[in-house]
Amino acid sequence: MSEIKKLWATIVGYGNRGQIYADYSLDEPSEFGVAAIVDPNDFKLQEAKKRYGLSDDRLFHNFDEFAKSGVVCDFVVNATMDQYHYETAMQILNAGYDMLMEKPIVPNEKQLMEIANLAKEKGANVFVCHVLRYTPFYRKIKELLNAGTIGEIMTMELNEHVCRPHFLSSYVRGKWNSEEACGSGFLLAKSCHDMDLICWLNNESVPMQVASFGNRSRFLPKNAPEGAAEFCHECKYEKECPYSAVDLYLEKNDMPFLVWDRLNKPLDEITDAEKAEFLKHDIYGKCAYTCGGDIVDRQNLIISFENGSLASFNMVGGATLAGRFIHIVGTMGEIEGVLETNKITLRTYTRESLMGVAESIDVHPINNVKFGGHSGGDYAIMHDLVRYLNGDKSSISITSIEDSINGHLCVFAAEESRKTQSFVDIKDE
Repeated sequence: MSEIKKLWATIVGYGNRGQIYADYSLDEPSEFGVAAIVDPNDFKLQEAKKRYGLSDDRLFHNFDEFAKSGVVCDFVVNATMDQYHYETAMQILNAGYDMLMEKPIVPNEKQLMEIANLAKEKGANVFVCHVLRYTPFYRKIKELLNAGTIGEIMTMELNEHVCRPHFLSSYVRGKWNSEEACGSGFLLAKSCHDMDLICWLNNESVPMQVASFGNRSRFLPKNAPEGAAEFCHECKYEKECPYSAVDLYLEKNDMPFLVWDRLNKPLDEITDAEKAEFLKHDIYGKCAYTCGGDIVDRQNLIISFENGSLASFNMVGGATLAGRFIHIVGTMGEIEGVLETNKITLRTYTRESLMGVAESIDVHPINNVKFGGHSGGDYAIMHDLVRYLNGDKSSISITSIEDSINGHLCVFAAEESRKTQSFVDIKDE
């Protein structure tokens, strides 16, 4: 495009994810700006005010206040917690805004279809933050598939290993440790990325049936060492436990944006003494075996597609090394790779070689990312979205909300299958 009009967005929910998308305005100030921030937490509002140079009349405690303010923006970023997605999404769409919505959309099919139908009724765009679609790694795989490089897809195998610190900080001690409290299970909260990838990469067809197994077997009271204390700081096993809160959060300062969030202070101003005191009474300082929660720590599932292709997915929480792995077998070749290496192996059929011809493809990572992560996907989704709303529809990663529905339906079906120990059909809506 010859010229990009600067776009402005209102951020609803100024947590970690909201800040990441808002920070695109700091990285690319000529393309994007923050029009307003909506968050019930005064500390968060003041942090955003300083970070983006906002005036007080651009800070709001709820969406109704913003809607009545007359502040103009081009779209709204919905980065609220999972359990508030439905309510806020309906407010945003009813107000007539295009919306960039943090994943997962909602925890059930009824609410999902209501959002999709309202968006259609209002003529509004809903873009879901399936940021892995936007990484150079998965975008290259999609390009190879679209070009017919390996023929028709026969099978897809995807794996996600969530490392021990991430799993502990988010799904054992963190905000997503209870399906009842946050509305999302492990598969929906973490791996709906992967369900989306399966359906997006294979969107020449649609999923038809799902089977799934999963359980929580590690982080249970029965596995705690005999005589373990409720809080890590006073436990006799603290120096040897792989899940020690003292080790993870005081000594290694892991995932500070999650752990110290409730202290409502800038991270660089929180003292070691304040951190140590906080861990003496907060869930982040509790024994990983006994701090509660009901999120599974492992799950497998299989998906059958209408065209006969099959997909399998394995996820585990508490692995030593984080990683996402993929292997697609087609009628004329194979694609395999590991996201974190930015390397793809393409193996294509030829009559001259019994095992085919292998080509190693180095995918160039996004190196100019000052903020965010997901292998550059956090930056790339904002880059593509700004251009899309400026009329450039060339991104293969951006799709309508309809193309995000199938991945969510697979999650809902997998959870039903896991809980009922049965095969579950995905209904054709």
